[in-house]
Amino acid sequence: MGKEIDLMQFYPQSKGRLNERPVIVEEDRVISRKFGLDYFDGDRKHGYGGFSYHPRFWTDTVKLFASHYRLSQDAHILDVGCAKGFMLKDFRNLLPKSNLAGIDISDYAIEHADLEVKDIVSVGDAVRLPFGDNQFDLVISINTLHNLDQAECVKALTEIERVSKGNSFVMVDGWRTKEEQLRMESWVLTAKTMMSADEWVELFQEAKYSGDYWFWTVS
Repeated sequence: MGKEIDLMQFYPQSKGRLNERPVIVEEDRVISRKFGLDYFDGDRKHGYGGFSYHPRFWTDTVKLFASHYRLSQDAHILDVGCAKGFMLKDFRNLLPKSNLAGIDISDYAIEHADLEVKDIVSVGDAVRLPFGDNQFDLVISINTLHNLDQAECVKALTEIERVSKGNSFVMVDGWRTKEEQLRMESWVLTAKTMMSADEWVELFQEAKYSGDYWFWTVS
C-alpha cells in the first residue's frame, strides 16, 4: 500500500465548519445524495450552497500533485468524482498536453461542467470505471468514495487500482478521535461509509489498494 500523505495542504481550510451549515436532518441527506441542483447550487444545508470555480481551491494543489508524482507534460490523469471539473481545468492549464478524463455520478454536475473541460468529463460510476487497464499515470478521487456503501468502496478502490499504472490518491472522511467522530456524524451530508482512519486503512488493504491516501476531518 502507498502512504498517508497530505497533498491537500494548499486547499483552503475553513475554520468553524460546524457553524457554516444549519442543523441537518435525514431529509436533508436524502436531498443531498441526489447530487443535483440542491446539492451543488441550492441551499447551504443541502450542500455547497453554490459551486463555482476559483483558482485558490485547486491551482496550487494541482501543482503539488504534478510535482509529487513527477507527471510528464503528456501524462494521462483521471479524476473520479470530478463534479464540475474544476481540478481538471487547472490540470489542463498546468499541463496543456496532458490526457485528462473525469467522471461523476451527477448528471447535473456534468451538464454544468466548466466549459474548458466539457469535452473530457462524463457521467460514470466509480465502481465500474469505463477505462482500460493501466491507462492512467495518476488517478485521483477527492471526497467521493465515502459516498458509496462499504462494499462499493472496495469495488471502487479495486477499479482505481486496475486503471492506474501505479500512482493514485484518494481522500475520504475519516476520524481519529471520538470528538472528530461526533462532529463528522452531525455535519456530513452525503457519506454512506463513515469510519475511523484505522478502519479505512483496513479497507484499503482489503481492496489491495496500493495508492496514497489522506483523511478529511470536520474542524
